[in-house]
Parts: sequence; structure tokens; C-alpha cells
Amino acid sequence: MKTPSVSIIMPIYNASRYLHQSLGGLLHQTLNDIEIICVNDGSKDSSLDIIQQYASQDHRIKVIDKPNGGYGHSMNRGLAMAKGQYIGILEPDDFVDANMFETLYRLAIENNCDVVKSNYYEYREKDDSNTFFEVLQGFDYDKVISSNDNVRLIYMRPCIWSAIYRRDFLNNHQICFNETPGASYQDTSFAFKVWVCAQRVLFTKEGFLHYRIDNENSSVNSSGKIFCICDEFQSIQSFLNLDNEKKSRFIKLMQVLKFDSYYWNLQRISDEHKREFRDQMALEFIKADYEGFLEQDLFDEWRWDTLQDILNSYRQSSVEERGIIEQEVRVYADSYSYKIGYALLQPVRIVAKIFHFITPKKSK
Repeated sequence: MKTPSVSIIMPIYNASRYLHQSLGGLLHQTLNDIEIICVNDGSKDSSLDIIQQYASQDHRIKVIDKPNGGYGHSMNRGLAMAKGQYIGILEPDDFVDANMFETLYRLAIENNCDVVKSNYYEYREKDDSNTFFEVLQGFDYDKVISSNDNVRLIYMRPCIWSAIYRRDFLNNHQICFNETPGASYQDTSFAFKVWVCAQRVLFTKEGFLHYRIDNENSSVNSSGKIFCICDEFQSIQSFLNLDNEKKSRFIKLMQVLKFDSYYWNLQRISDEHKREFRDQMALEFIKADYEGFLEQDLFDEWRWDTLQDILNSYRQSSVEERGIIEQEVRVYADSYSYKIGYALLQPVRIVAKIFHFITPKKSK
């Protein structure tokens, strides 16, 4: 059997209202030599019936039907099945232009790329509007680069679905998704691993994918999964720990990305949970500070001062208050998502007790 040029993975959970647009659109790609792997993650609506109907009409569609295991598990099942030279990703509530994968694949082959990435459009269903979003602004277009040339790559929004990835590159570096059950933001660690490993990355200014921003069921609109982002950075930390060279180069830079991600999460969650997450954030950065991974020069003034305010707020609370804080956090201890981050922080409490919450470094 001929190897497909691109394998496109669709992780699907209760997406029946969008599938005719997203999956149907894939069948009209100008690149005919593709396979489409639909991973039904235990949908309770008619999603499975719809994708099976499409599969019966087009041999390029492969269906994986499995119990609900979450986004990361679905993506990894798709990656394991994929046979294409390159991997694409399409979430079922988004849709793409007909020439997307032909254009990205041509650029990948012509430039021998590990990754080719484009800009995208933000789509609002309410008024059927598309707004071009230049997520790659500030980077050179049509030029092969890597994080060795420009470390700003690791700070880019994940938006992993506006790119294709050489399958052998992902396999060789053992890049896959975090499989924390029920978690969100599992594109965060995937994107980081890609950028620190890829040696040949090319950006194109064009946009092809239409990212739906008014889907109320989107995980970015869920305030309930307040500690899921912590799992992603634990996964990143574990990945860097396997390679001392990468750890030395990226661990301090990663703290800035971590701050931005945690602060974004802090702003979006409900007020009743902000205290718990602020203190989780403080504990993790106290640990990073003690280990020598916080470097002020990598932060701009606002980020550094904001982080110090968060750390000082925790350090200066009384012993009684800290006990209350930790008790509040333990309310979430039964959450699998939280357990990983919480276990990581056990040494922090020992460090904090010994060093009496080390006086924060003064801003320059």
C-alpha cells in the first residue's frame, strides 16, 4: 500500500453538529493522497454514525472507536495508526481551505522540513465572519529556522492544528501527547516538545484553517479544569529531564512560558478558585527559584514584578494562613489532574520550611 502524503487526525467527542463541515471539507482537499483518521472518543451523540457513514463512502477515512479517554489519548491512538509522511491535525469544530494540505506538504518536501506552519483565521459562527490571525508575526517567512536560531519559537501559541509534522521526526524524538484523563490544554506540552526538537521549521504567511472561537463547549471556555495546565508543564519538565543539553538550554526559558500560561489560566478561572491556583503557582515558582531556574533577565519588567507579587503574597502569609491555603488546595486532591502537580510540589514544602520562604530577589 502506498504511503499517504499526509495523515490527518481528528479527535472527536460529541461533535456531530460540526462534522459535515469539518470532515466533509477534508474530502475536497486538492491533495488527494491523504488518510483521515477519525478517533471517536466515546461520543454520546451521533458523531460515530456520521463518521462511519463518511468512511463507507471514502476509503481514505479510517475510524477508531474507543471509550472516552480524553484528547491526549485520542491523539496518541491516531498517531499510532498514522502511515503518512506528515501528520496534520483537525479538531472537529474547525474547518480548512481546500488547498491547505497540498500547500503545506509541498513546502515541507521542497525544504525538507520537520514542521511547516501557517497562520490561521478566527471564525465566528454567530455572524459567519473570518478574521485573519497572524500568529507567526515577527518570524521570518519562507525561511528554514529552528529554536537554535530563534528561541522565541517556544513562546508561540500552541495552535498545533495550523501545521504539519514529519511523522518520522515525531517518532524519533518520542513526541506524543500527555494522556491525563479528562484534562485540557494538552497541545501545550506537545508544541513545546516540537519546538525544542525540530531542526527544520518553515513558516508561511498564508492562512488556511478556520478556528472556531464561539464554541461554548471548547475546553478554553471551561473554568472547572483549573489545574490541567499544571500537568502540561510537569510533562514538559519530565521531557527536559531526559536530555541534559536541552534542559540546560530551555529550562529557564520555559519558566517564562509557564508564567504566561499560568497567568492566563489565573485570569480565566472563576473568582472562587483564584486563591487556590495562585498558591499552586507560587509553590511551583518557589521551587524553580530554589533550583536556580528563575532568571530575571528573561522576564520583562511587568512579568517579573507580577510574579514577585504572587510569590510575596504566599511567603508573607502567616503559618495559619498557609495551613488554610494548603487545606483549600487539598480539596482538589481527588482530581487526577491536580495530583500530578501536587505530588511535584512535596519537596517545595520541605524547601520552604527550611529556608523560611527565601526572601525574593529584588528587581534590578
